[in-house]
Amino acid sequence: MLKPFLKVLTPHQALELLKLFGPLEVEQISMRDGLFRVLAESVKAAEDMPGFDRSTMDGFAVRSMDTFGAGEGAPALFRIIGEVPMGEILNIKLKKGEAVRIWTGGAMPSNSDAVVMIEHAEELGRDTLEVFKAVPPFDNVVRRGEDFKKGETLLETGNRLRPQDLGLLAAMGKQNVKVHRKPAVAVISSGDEIVPIDQQPPPGCMRDVNRYTITSMIQEAHANPVWIGVAPDRLDALSSLIKQAMQSADLVLISGGSSMGSRDHVIEAIGSHEDSEILVHGVSLSPGKPLILARVGRQPIAGLPGHPVSAMMCFEQFIIPLIRRLEGEGVLQPFLRPSCRALLSRNIPSREGRMDFVRVRLLRRAEDIIAVPMPAKSGMISSVVRADGVITIEPDCEGLYKGEEVTVNLFARWIGRSLEKEHISGHEVAGRSFGSLFESTEQEKLSRI
Repeated sequence: MLKPFLKVLTPHQALELLKLFGPLEVEQISMRDGLFRVLAESVKAAEDMPGFDRSTMDGFAVRSMDTFGAGEGAPALFRIIGEVPMGEILNIKLKKGEAVRIWTGGAMPSNSDAVVMIEHAEELGRDTLEVFKAVPPFDNVVRRGEDFKKGETLLETGNRLRPQDLGLLAAMGKQNVKVHRKPAVAVISSGDEIVPIDQQPPPGCMRDVNRYTITSMIQEAHANPVWIGVAPDRLDALSSLIKQAMQSADLVLISGGSSMGSRDHVIEAIGSHEDSEILVHGVSLSPGKPLILARVGRQPIAGLPGHPVSAMMCFEQFIIPLIRRLEGEGVLQPFLRPSCRALLSRNIPSREGRMDFVRVRLLRRAEDIIAVPMPAKSGMISSVVRADGVITIEPDCEGLYKGEEVTVNLFARWIGRSLEKEHISGHEVAGRSFGSLFESTEQEKLSRI
């Protein structure tokens, strides 16, 4: 007897159910290990940065008022009275018409308020200086506390640490940070037809593609994959592997067996565990409709479709947000890739009420970028490899028309890639990233990675 789908939910409804799962425990780690981890505490500045007025150029520290009126035809004359040693404070006050040599990062003398760049001055002997350009107050100077002030909140709870954030922590002298634990994600492949990749598949069988795509995507999402094994099409075998996976990881992913066939046992296997609940069985998107989201106790379990493209689309739409939820990020949204605008090469029909993901190739024709839809079969892993990106057709849309301008979410490899004749040069597109071509990057606002 076939196992019917539960009520099919919209992608938004399915995403909202992930709020049932909270972040993992807090741990303290070295700041050096903090890249891409999510803060479990807000970080406040313990001191002003910089702690003194600091030069941003090599040149001469002066009182800005003494340069007023200086120009190429009427340079201002200064007497050089010394040099600021790097790493020291020069205990001196400048008088009218006096200057001191200073290097980038040097501490400004107490009553100086600007730096004349070397390019705008000329030394006449050892102690005489001509200045050919007036400088306003605090020109080429970072003032005390201008970067940040003591007590200022610099990083909020839930921020994912980027390289620049770690630099900020280093500037504060903060050696350790509190973060949420990085999730371990268990992966199970299911199906009698699945064989290891080092074997020649017998007729009717296929190599375990999803094991490698899914574990790689887990790593890309900054989580730790845990390979459990392949479950044959038997309820007891799958239930046993799920139990093992729950003991080994924070999130369990099962590839295959999420459809409604008589040998698809994922729903029953999850239900065989105490305090289990099926939250979602079927989402209105293509590819990726037979998605399962469930819980056993407080632990999330997901059943991904067996077709590789379907599994990848479901992973981006639901599993990455779930991983981020476990890592401590508060916002729930699908993974957003860098994007560009393009014109469709032909009409694309779509079923109203369903979100469609259409793989496309990008071509250059004269001044336009053209998006050419590719074959839509979700079992064709090569279609994702050959595609340059994906177009999303929203559920309230019945299709897109030839010549319509669309947003293409780009696969990362595409940016910076030089393509064959008639295809867009990735270097050309990347070079136009400050113009109207690019719209957005992954939300890091992640960071976003």
